[in-house]
Amino acid sequence: MDHHLERGQIYRSCAVTTGPPRYVRILVGAPRRKRVTVVDAATGRRERDIDVGQMHAYPVGPRGGEYRRGYVHTETREWVEYAADRALAGHPITIAGASISQNPWRGGFLRLLPEATLSAVGAIVAALEAAAWTVEPSTIAADELRVRLRGQLTCPATHPGSSGRWYCDRERGHREEHQDNETLESWDNNSPPPAAWWLPGSTVPGTAGGFTDAGRMRLGSAV
Repeated sequence: MDHHLERGQIYRSCAVTTGPPRYVRILVGAPRRKRVTVVDAATGRRERDIDVGQMHAYPVGPRGGEYRRGYVHTETREWVEYAADRALAGHPITIAGASISQNPWRGGFLRLLPEATLSAVGAIVAALEAAAWTVEPSTIAADELRVRLRGQLTCPATHPGSSGRWYCDRERGHREEHQDNETLESWDNNSPPPAAWWLPGSTVPGTAGGFTDAGRMRLGSAV
């Protein structure tokens, strides 16, 4: 059964290895296809086709044994945390927690510790954006980075709704009210946009602080 295969999903290699785990992302996948197109999750490169029989929904097969070949569907949060941890090698601990949706297009948030440094935040941004994820300041909290797959063209606004966070899925820069396309809930589009990448320790008027080191960072690079 290949009904679980969807574009954007993250899969981890089942091969036993002494090195770090290998992750791929589905680039093209749909029911009734015999093969899916994947790329390396960390870089978006090495596009290739894999037989759907090698893409497993669960790590354990029907006979109770763990798969040793192919790839198994994994938590999106697991991969984001893995990529961030790898990027932070040599940096002080930066991430206090994560809340990442299994839907990569909605993404989620990495919550940063107050002592986060500009170089560490820059490393996280560079690592995730190399894999086609958009990283930007949260519109709700000063100590959060929002991450989501290919979110450059959609609205970054979020809202603390009655059933958790709502994510606006309209085009970036729209004028009508925000709307979450899963809950169909709407909220007013009257919040000022977040200042562009003054993280951490912003001293720019109208931006939120909460970090120790001052510095400016553009989307995807530190300056």
